[in-house]
Amino acid sequence: MMKHFGLVAVIFLCLLSCSKKQDIQESTNLPDEKDTYLITATQVGEISRGMTIHQLYSTFSSRQIKHSQITGGYFNQVVDNYDIYSPDGRILLTVTPEIADDTSSMINQIIIRDTSYQTAQGINLNSTLKDIRTKYHTIKYLPMAHQIVVSVPKISTNFLINKQTLNDNWWDSNAKEIIEENIPDSTKIEGIVVYWTSANAPGQKVIALFTAQFWEDILAKFVTWCIVELPSIIILIALFIGLLRFIRFSVAKMKRVALNKAQRSNNVDTDEASKRINTLSGIIYGICRIFFWVIFLLILLSKFNINIAPILASAGIVGLAVGFGAQELVRDFISGFFILLENQLRTGDWAIINGTEGLVEKIELRTITLRDSSGTVHIFQNGKINTLSNMTKEWSAIVLQIGIAYKEDTDYACQLMQQVGDEMLNDPKFKDLMLEPITISGVNDFADSAVVIRLVLKTKPMQQWTVGREYRRRIKKLFDEKHVEFPFPYRTVTWGDCSNPIRLKIEKDEAK
Repeated sequence: MMKHFGLVAVIFLCLLSCSKKQDIQESTNLPDEKDTYLITATQVGEISRGMTIHQLYSTFSSRQIKHSQITGGYFNQVVDNYDIYSPDGRILLTVTPEIADDTSSMINQIIIRDTSYQTAQGINLNSTLKDIRTKYHTIKYLPMAHQIVVSVPKISTNFLINKQTLNDNWWDSNAKEIIEENIPDSTKIEGIVVYWTSANAPGQKVIALFTAQFWEDILAKFVTWCIVELPSIIILIALFIGLLRFIRFSVAKMKRVALNKAQRSNNVDTDEASKRINTLSGIIYGICRIFFWVIFLLILLSKFNINIAPILASAGIVGLAVGFGAQELVRDFISGFFILLENQLRTGDWAIINGTEGLVEKIELRTITLRDSSGTVHIFQNGKINTLSNMTKEWSAIVLQIGIAYKEDTDYACQLMQQVGDEMLNDPKFKDLMLEPITISGVNDFADSAVVIRLVLKTKPMQQWTVGREYRRRIKKLFDEKHVEFPFPYRTVTWGDCSNPIRLKIEKDEAK
């Protein structure tokens, strides 16, 4: 008997213990379930003030969160919206962070979508304005475009009223303010919005830079960027490098084709064509390179989520400012364009620019680079070129002024000069450099000690100095061989018969 009584007692104690345990569990679950939909100044259900989007994904399942972006506002900014759904598919909340595209950003706006959410005083989407007025003493009314905002600072919550449901007497047009007593108590609440600011968020006394969460978010964003954007950037750079090489190859190919075509043509001077082709190919390659660099940089900036629209707009404004403030730069470009268009100068020409003589090494739209015979490089702005003399355009010539003694026969001297010119014209080494026989103008001047004979040697571009030096060498040897005297200064001393200041007597040397 006692044995059965003990067994019954044990069973009774077990049932009593389970009952108490269940009561405790139910009593503890009740406030948790209630807090799941509670709206306070620091909490909306399971979302608390200071929570970030990253923490939001830790609170709710990713299947309960739907991310979307909208563009709007005065500055056309991008806004992130995170819709929170219940496990059975009901939309509960719409959460918006302070900064778009930043999961480390804190939540600053929550729109209540479900009637289950309510304040500690029981205010929810089914409440009326009377319920708010009854439960809260400090209320502010703010007019918006289509709504009236009933703000309760105590819980950082705004209740929205549709103005279309009200009579017109709620607004005082003279005082420009809301007449609160003209809004009836029966007005329905059509929206609830909770606003939080990061300045009031708990736990924000620690600078985000020194928090582990900050660096975790930075690392996560970096890894995401490397996976999503970095491959496309690498492909873009590879394409850009390949495109630059293709442009260089194409320009070089065009240059070779043009040179070969010029060499096959009998009516085109190969040297002249080569200068023109070299100049234009350099300009074309430079323009193409600048164009593709600009396109590449704009695309690269967009890959780093930098909006290029303001950059393009700023470029237009800068271009307008350049048009007014940098007129000298514009003038240089326009002058350079016409120099190229009119073929006034080519790379490789020997020219005199503003009194400076030298070889043209580079022609650009803004400047011309000239190197003189001493190796000094001179840079001229195209817009500041006042005088330009091209000494090697199509053909060149050298003018020689050769003096002979007054006692020599000028016709005979001219015959010898013509002989030297004909010999050079028949010389295989110089016949390709001379375009035509020499032209002897004849006696050009009577100098103090010489009769000056002028002649002209017409040569290919840049060859006038070579031909001129060879002609001088040969004419000197021929004049020496034919005993034609080059002039040298003469002085005649005259003794006056009247004054006769010096008496000279020449005596024969007896020793001889």
